Amino acid sequence: MKKLPLGLVIDLRDVVPYKTGSWRTLMPVNLTQMPPCTHSCPAGNDVRGFLRVLADKNDYEQAWHVLTRTNPLPATCGRVCPHPCEVGCNRRDFDTAVAINCVERCVGDYGLEQNLKHKKLSGARKEKVAVVGSGPAGLSCAFHLAKRGFKVKIFESYGEPGGMIRYGIPSYRLPNYILKQELDAILDLGIELECNVKVGVNIPMDQLRQNYEAVFLGIGAQKGLSIDLPGNDAQNVFSGVEFLHAVNSGKWVDVGKDVVVIGGGNTAMDCARVAKRLGANVSVVYRRTRVEMPAITAEIDEAMEERIMFRYHTNPAKIITDEERVVGILCTQMELKEPDASGRARPVPIAGSESVIPADTVIMATGQAVDYDGIDVQKTGDKWTQTNELLMTSIDGVFAGGDAVLGLETVAAAIGQGMRAASAIEDYIDHNVESRLSQPPVIYSKDLNTYYYEKSKVFTKEAEPIHKRLKGFKEIYLPFDQDEIIVESNRCFSCGLCFRCNNCYMYCPDNAVQKSKTGHFEFDYDFCKGCGLCAKECPCRYIQMTLEK
Repeated sequence: MKKLPLGLVIDLRDVVPYKTGSWRTLMPVNLTQMPPCTHSCPAGNDVRGFLRVLADKNDYEQAWHVLTRTNPLPATCGRVCPHPCEVGCNRRDFDTAVAINCVERCVGDYGLEQNLKHKKLSGARKEKVAVVGSGPAGLSCAFHLAKRGFKVKIFESYGEPGGMIRYGIPSYRLPNYILKQELDAILDLGIELECNVKVGVNIPMDQLRQNYEAVFLGIGAQKGLSIDLPGNDAQNVFSGVEFLHAVNSGKWVDVGKDVVVIGGGNTAMDCARVAKRLGANVSVVYRRTRVEMPAITAEIDEAMEERIMFRYHTNPAKIITDEERVVGILCTQMELKEPDASGRARPVPIAGSESVIPADTVIMATGQAVDYDGIDVQKTGDKWTQTNELLMTSIDGVFAGGDAVLGLETVAAAIGQGMRAASAIEDYIDHNVESRLSQPPVIYSKDLNTYYYEKSKVFTKEAEPIHKRLKGFKEIYLPFDQDEIIVESNRCFSCGLCFRCNNCYMYCPDNAVQKSKTGHFEFDYDFCKGCGLCAKECPCRYIQMTLEK
């Protein structure tokens, strides 16, 4: 059998005709391409991989191992991730995107129910790495280093690990027992954890640099920022981070009858919904409109469903107190003018529009910052930490990732950075130059042959009724039926990778497509005439025509 050299890949629309004398023929090759779901995932999850395992084998255990190659927190991300993978999903142009986030949660929950264990990739090594912070970036970095055999120790300033996913995400979105189980599975790789230790205060940074071959800073933005308002030092005035941390630590916060939340981001939505569950009437004050709110759309929708009042075009001017306690907040109505530096409409106060909103508690969800007390790293622009492309800081051997580098980003983005940092740290310790493999091309819906796919019933997740939601902090979305999740996985197009539809085998007029013992399809170029039917009838465009001279 002749071996076909891989040359220029050509679309069938550009077929080169046979020419006497200087012949050239298009021949089929199997070309794996990157699906846009993975391309859109900040954690780099093999979305197509775990979906196809479920669709083809109904094997939840294998799907969990595929998913946790990149993401050690699938049950967590399946609950809190805004799922940009679904925005990228090619199926959205056909009917609706595959419910990837729901599948991820179900696979993650299965791993916890079955107490599945992570697999190490290599034997033990002598080198030690310190990880500062046990949020998603630190956990991801520690996880990937431990799988590669390194001795890893995590230093956490709070009493329990988890960072912002432990202290910043309410339990109705992420139950604490789910996070704890996933954390335990990560630590079972042999990772050491020491809590109530603040690096830079309790332990000098130089001591870590002396005792460890490398250090990773995964310090999240856990310091709340407040706007400068008269009266902001009164009792029951909290930053958003401070309020969520108190509630998630198990403390009872007496918010009173009326709560005003200032801000329009995800933290503001969490604060408002937590205050509602504490029995308060809640108003969200925002100086622009919903269009400009940075919070995730689903979070705003759910807050509205829970009867939280949104006061748009409203800007706080002063906190009104009675002795030392909040009794109200003076606000000014705003009108929107030309965009400011952020690209959003610039709010301008309307003269004489002042009014008072009653408030027993004011929560300023207006910003967050990284607490680098005792750690001297170079900062730049709107980022808290300056790193090079390999995520190394201005200090040799000290790497950083997560909020400190990205700004306020998603859990998945922090996980992706932790994974990248682990690779960079390994190369640093081994004195290797990082080698990046070129990524395969991304395949989009216009490249697929959707004739062979069928429109199907769409999976929808159902929330608890409003009256049940507001009775406490129980998770608002019920567990998913595993059989329904299998059906949803079958909606995956398997973009850019064979899913054994048999079209090439059936349509080849020359018997040039052969089935291997493993069920894969190969080409016998001694029989192939280059007609291109196999490529034309391939639904996922795994087969393409290449030029042989």
